[in-house]
Amino acid sequence: MRFGKRKLVLSLALTLAFSTLAGCSGNSDTSGNAKNAAAGNGDPSAGGITLELLYWGDDVQKQLVESAAEKYTADTGVKINAQVLPADGTFDTFIQTRLQSGELPDISYMGEADIQKYNEMGILEDISDLLADGTIPEKLPAITIHTPEQKVIGVGLSNQMELLFYSKSKFDEAGISYPPTKVEEAWEWDTFVSNAKKLTKDSSGKTAADAGFDAALTENYGLGFTAGREFHHFWAANANGGGIVSPDGKEFQWDTPQTTEGIQKLADLVNKDKVASAFSYTWSSGIGSAVDALSGGYAMAVSGSWDLANIKGNEDIGVGVLPKMEKAVTMNAGAPLVVYNTSKHIEEAKKFYAYMVNPENSLDLLKSGAWLPNQADWYTDPALIDQWTADLPASAKETILSYATTEGAIVQWPAYYVPAYLKMNTEYEKSIDQALSGQKSVKEIYDAIMPAIKSLWESGKVS
Repeated sequence: MRFGKRKLVLSLALTLAFSTLAGCSGNSDTSGNAKNAAAGNGDPSAGGITLELLYWGDDVQKQLVESAAEKYTADTGVKINAQVLPADGTFDTFIQTRLQSGELPDISYMGEADIQKYNEMGILEDISDLLADGTIPEKLPAITIHTPEQKVIGVGLSNQMELLFYSKSKFDEAGISYPPTKVEEAWEWDTFVSNAKKLTKDSSGKTAADAGFDAALTENYGLGFTAGREFHHFWAANANGGGIVSPDGKEFQWDTPQTTEGIQKLADLVNKDKVASAFSYTWSSGIGSAVDALSGGYAMAVSGSWDLANIKGNEDIGVGVLPKMEKAVTMNAGAPLVVYNTSKHIEEAKKFYAYMVNPENSLDLLKSGAWLPNQADWYTDPALIDQWTADLPASAKETILSYATTEGAIVQWPAYYVPAYLKMNTEYEKSIDQALSGQKSVKEIYDAIMPAIKSLWESGKVS
């Protein structure tokens, strides 16, 4: 899935959240607006409070957000100045310009890999107090973003994760049992590869498990990746007992034998096992969404959980946990929301922030499957679970709940917490496609590039 497209999903969520906010009267400021909010006849000029929210989206979403923001102002007396940017990657440049002019917003979306950079600039507000005093209930660890000093500087608006989507009819035709939905029952890697071979066919009808199979004439693949970049890629390192950087940020794991072997297993699916179509280290691998892949020449597709919104009503598609190497894990993503410490109304901004990250205020999006709850109790409280899972396939519900309630099963994307991540990843992407394409082994590539990448990590700095 392309980065820009994923941002569009987030902007839609903001629209829905604002629509809910418009009917709320509980998030008032401390300068006399509480009375107005309770009465439902707030005056935007009361107290003179204006909060600026920066987000990304298209023209239609811009109109919806602006309309909903006006309603919120009417109900609370707090004016929301919602500023939209196109979902084209210009966010960073815009924020840099605003920083130089001394006109940062109060609150904004932020790319996963940018949050440590802006923290290093010293412009992000510490929101630890909101979690400590219960203003923001406990969030999933995977979407709670810390500084190296363990201050909380953001939480993800959604809990996105890698999932295994599959076509029931193609599994039935091959006589293979569906992928498990419980972490503890995840397929061993060899079982996964064996099944993928049985699901891969050439133009003569032979499978990759049959003698005489011609990989050059493959018409149906056992597996496809909707993207090959970063969290679509790094889960394999963690599944094999390695990783990128340890969760506490203190141990460099990217150059370990376990990590090297885990990424090699991904490359082998294409170049050795012949069960997956080629992909490179980019956001889009060319197979489309999981629905596109499974309705075409693929029996399984590894994709982000946002694809759940695309499978509504498709009875042929099921969802399961990713295969196991040394352990069964997935990796998360999801753009965080941040508060800028330059805000003239920090307390009001933080109250609005707490409201925005409440899953109750994005319930329509959660029901669609495009988002998953960011809050821990939404995976354990039956009443809360029922609010967002009713329309999901049973296999998807079981898979997501298993990941979210199994300790250590969701690995946090290192982009969230490693200061030098952007520089490290830039160096990585220069060479890794040579391994993914089979030109060189992962070990050969890692031996060449990891000393420089480790040196960047050791700097402990974004810049």
